[in-house]
Amino acid sequence: MSISQSHSRAVEAALILDAAIERAAAEGLHSLTLRDLAQAVGKSTTVIVNLFGAKSGLIQAVGEEALRRDAAFHDAFFGSVAGLPLARDGLLALAQTYLGHRVADDAGFARIWEALLLDAEPAPEQRDMVGRWHAMRCAAWRRHLARDARLDGFVEPLVAWLTFEQYYAGALRGRADYGVVAAEGLGAMVDRAFGLADGPPTATFWYRDAMVLPQAPAGDAEPEAMRRKLLDIAADQILAGGITAITNRSVSAVAATSTSTIAYHWPDMRHFVLDAVWHSVFRDMPGHLAGHTPDGDPAGVDLNRWAAIMAPTVAIGREAEGFYVRYARLIASICIEARRDPSLRDLAMLLRGPEGGGTYYKRTGVWPADFDLNRLAATRFALWIKAEALLACARGRALDEDALKTAACLLVARQS
Repeated sequence: MSISQSHSRAVEAALILDAAIERAAAEGLHSLTLRDLAQAVGKSTTVIVNLFGAKSGLIQAVGEEALRRDAAFHDAFFGSVAGLPLARDGLLALAQTYLGHRVADDAGFARIWEALLLDAEPAPEQRDMVGRWHAMRCAAWRRHLARDARLDGFVEPLVAWLTFEQYYAGALRGRADYGVVAAEGLGAMVDRAFGLADGPPTATFWYRDAMVLPQAPAGDAEPEAMRRKLLDIAADQILAGGITAITNRSVSAVAATSTSTIAYHWPDMRHFVLDAVWHSVFRDMPGHLAGHTPDGDPAGVDLNRWAAIMAPTVAIGREAEGFYVRYARLIASICIEARRDPSLRDLAMLLRGPEGGGTYYKRTGVWPADFDLNRLAATRFALWIKAEALLACARGRALDEDALKTAACLLVARQS
């Protein structure tokens, strides 16, 4: 191949990757098809196949380009604050600005990672790519925070926290209620990193007290009713594979009914999907929380017993996928869809506002009595474990009990 031919192929590949990232950022990585992409760039699908192979090769190339752009983003971001003194307020503002940049409309590369983290069955090449991406981000934050030894242990928890908060920030940017609640949670994370005591959870309790839960979509339906059956099937598919996993055909096949049945109960597929999303939240959370507290003497729970209780909730793999893996995928999917569909923004806020509430109110008998699991500490831990659940699945590395114990000691203070 001549130099001019090689250059031409490189230009074509760059053009196609630009279009692929733009399309995936706007409509979702799942919506990326070779035919639509070919039309967008004015090329044939043969050109794309010759450059990248099948769709899996295109996705891999999109991820590699997103990694290159994200590394450049981190270099530029931290380069702009080189030498900034490390103090509580400065780090809080820096983390808030970081999130703001990553949810901006021109940060399409960040949308790629949001999508890749939700893949329930990533290929080995994709796992490696996500691992390199996560390591890059941790290294960038570690270099910036290296001047204060107190902060070294908080690099990975902070990056994990920001990973999951980014989903909420993208869905809820511009909302004042989200802004004050998120600032309080992030402030508590920074306080913990600097060894400062948690303040009062003013915004969190304000939101909790003002929160009004709507009626569940199937709240008045009998369990055996077809409407309830369809919602249950769709909720199972959403929890296993995200919102994009459900189709009329996938639900109808499991229900052993015709594809016209959904149309009989809902005006269109979009209304059914929205009800199924709400149902997946209302149906599973109460049961999980009710069964989260083990029997026995709360005083008998030590750190090892706590880790044994928590480990199954972050298990990965189709056969024994943990609650936090599925719930984190559900929340993240809702937030991604809420960027495109404003009707889901209220649900995203209902999930973010009381983040950590289940951890806090069900702490007796789960958390060791010598841990000060106050309300803000519960939020801190809840956001961390959801992020780590997604990262574990995306990288194919389950969290072990030692990692859980280390995080508990970092994120939640021991009582003196």
